[in-house]
Amino acid sequence: MYQGNWKKFGNQLKYADRRGCPVAIIQGSDERQAGEIQVKDLIEGKRLSEEITDNITWRESRPAQVTVKETDLIETIRGILDGQAEDRRRASEG
Repeated sequence: MYQGNWKKFGNQLKYADRRGCPVAIIQGSDERQAGEIQVKDLIEGKRLSEEITDNITWRESRPAQVTVKETDLIETIRGILDGQAEDRRRASEG
């Protein structure tokens, strides 16, 4: 959980990345009202950031980010973590 200035969202994601968090879970007031949660795969996002160099394309495509119903959160997180297992194993050996 990020304890800094909550208004600076980019800093929150940078903090999660520095801490080695594989996934970020985001729910603002709009998502809460819709019963949805945004889930960012930080490992895949980092990999894709090396491939997408155009900032406009990056923002429009929202790579490695999905919006899911609150009821699907656990299943979504498990799927992402399962998909990241090999990358995390390699990183811990490296």
